[in-house]
Amino acid sequence: MKIVFYSTNTNAFDSSTFLINVMPSNQEAFSTFIHSHPEDDFFCVSQKPAMFMPENMSVILEPDADAEAFAQKITDLQADFAIAMTFWTAPYDWLSISDALVAEKVRQKGITAICNPLEASLICFDKWRTHNELARLGFDVAAAVFCDHDLYFCAGSNKEVLHNVYKESVLTQIRGLRLPVIIKDTTGLSSYGMTVAHTYGEVAGYLNSKRNNSNRLIEEFISGRQFGLEIYGVPGAYTVLPPFEFSVNQYGITSPKQSVKYGPCDLSDDLHDMMLKLAEGLGLCGAAQVDLILDDDGQWHIIEVNPRLSGMTYTYAAACGLSVFEMMYNTVIEPEHTVIEPVEITANLKKFVMSLKLPLMSESQMKEILLLPGVRLLNQTNDLAAKQEREKGFCECIIAADEKSLLQNAVARFEELYPGDAIILQAKKIVE
Repeated sequence: MKIVFYSTNTNAFDSSTFLINVMPSNQEAFSTFIHSHPEDDFFCVSQKPAMFMPENMSVILEPDADAEAFAQKITDLQADFAIAMTFWTAPYDWLSISDALVAEKVRQKGITAICNPLEASLICFDKWRTHNELARLGFDVAAAVFCDHDLYFCAGSNKEVLHNVYKESVLTQIRGLRLPVIIKDTTGLSSYGMTVAHTYGEVAGYLNSKRNNSNRLIEEFISGRQFGLEIYGVPGAYTVLPPFEFSVNQYGITSPKQSVKYGPCDLSDDLHDMMLKLAEGLGLCGAAQVDLILDDDGQWHIIEVNPRLSGMTYTYAAACGLSVFEMMYNTVIEPEHTVIEPVEITANLKKFVMSLKLPLMSESQMKEILLLPGVRLLNQTNDLAAKQEREKGFCECIIAADEKSLLQNAVARFEELYPGDAIILQAKKIVE
């Protein structure tokens, strides 16, 4: 078979100022993968930054290449399968929509596309639509109020409006919510820009301020432990991976730039069945990531669904001892032949796995860190155009072992290299 891994990027990206360095490289992982499947021919088609793709073995299309251009390139390669390796970039987390458009076009050309459905991608892109879809599917969701930005401020630009009843209705509904609440941009990337408000006055102050510059979702804050997991597969054959727990900041929110992931944790039957219900309900096809909260009463809540690869993907690959390509191939191609049971990819899952963000470092320093026992992968992102030091980036370090002592030793070494670093201190508490 001829199989094309593909991914699009409709957001601007400057490779001269935003640097990505993965060790071992994606190219090494891809080379090992294709050598283990000599019966198939593999190709990669993407746009920069082409996350997860082999650095020098991909066909990189121009930034203005549209879905038709992608479909034509995949057709020119005479593909039997086109597998979406959807990633994310700022400001809009909508690349799953772009990849779904490509999938629809290649299917018209007679090629089997493994990609999350367009409708599911549109639902998950908008947090308010996600909230309503989860409720429709029968999941417990926190009480919430939607605030349309244009209507909330319409009186300021429309002199015919004497009294903005929409604004009044939003604030009235919010007073019916239980405090604290969390305020979210409905289409923002990850948890960037989220705010926790502890009084109704804080909520009103936020909504009336310049910080309220787009549609917002105001939702009751669910207290509990925060987790995430990934789902792979196709309808009728899903693999739900065991969850990882996320550290949180002082506001009780997981920060994508500062969190520590630790696991794998127990995948209970209840959570497994819950994720299968979610996957079937959305018709997920390929890879997806789910953010969860285990509340103080032991009940699971779905917070967000990302129909794509995620910030957990490298962690799972390292934990399972597989490349991302192998994980995708095993879970979406093999079921096409059996369509009975999900494929087992966790046979060699390590018992103790941690992902933490280290300060930016040189390539030589990365190579030294990679030699530490248990360290499986480093993924550094460096934004040279960032104006603030904390916005420049980090080096994600993934440690995976069957003995907890290897994690403890690695963290102790990081503490020597970066004394006083807040994230390393968090990691130290976790592995003690």
